[in-house]
Amino acid sequence: MNLYATAFAAITLLTLGISFSEGDVKAEKLTEMYSNPLAHGLGDDIEWVKWEDAIEKALEENKPIFLLIHKTWCHACKALKKTMQQSNARKAFKKLSEYFVMVNTEDDEEPFEEEYRPDGKYIPRLLFLDKNGDLISEIKNKKAEYKNYAYYYSSPADILNSMKDVLRYFEIDVPDLKKGDGLKPKKPEKKRSKEDGPEPPKMKKEEEKKDSKKSDETKTSNKKTDESKKDSKKSEL
Repeated sequence: MNLYATAFAAITLLTLGISFSEGDVKAEKLTEMYSNPLAHGLGDDIEWVKWEDAIEKALEENKPIFLLIHKTWCHACKALKKTMQQSNARKAFKKLSEYFVMVNTEDDEEPFEEEYRPDGKYIPRLLFLDKNGDLISEIKNKKAEYKNYAYYYSSPADILNSMKDVLRYFEIDVPDLKKGDGLKPKKPEKKRSKEDGPEPPKMKKEEEKKDSKKSDETKTSNKKTDESKKDSKKSEL
């Protein structure tokens, strides 16, 4: 149990007049409300399972296994965690996760069998397994950024697409989820530099119309003035 979460639970129970020794079960449940120790920063809203329990659970529930392998010190792993939190990915990821036994191993928690290193020990590495824990070699990242690393994912959209491929592979129907319901990463808005000058003030539509009308009137006036000057020059000749 997380040390800080345990302390928080103990203080809460003491405040309510319950001793920690008497209410350790309640403390455990209270801690789980605030932190899932198996989430590793990938979302407390997912039902994560320990790798040691994954195959047994998969056999019981007849589900494929989602196995993500990552490290705390890995920059690419940290970036993946951050992008997985984007709002347009969370809802679909949560929905699809219900059809898998979800495992994400951190640091020394990963399985060390060669089967789970089909093309190397690189990280993050996402593998999809059948209920017996065997690798489904047909499911790879179709848009992998690196040719020799077929199980490397950096985009939530690619992860979701592979999850859907697994469900189609096992002919599992997912209600309320369209076949083409893929995600596209949001493009960051271009920031203005100092050279661009200050941000132009936003105007209401009515003001924009007025300014447009004034601009047209000014152009017409200038045109008439130019024509008048030409006529004047002709008369002088």
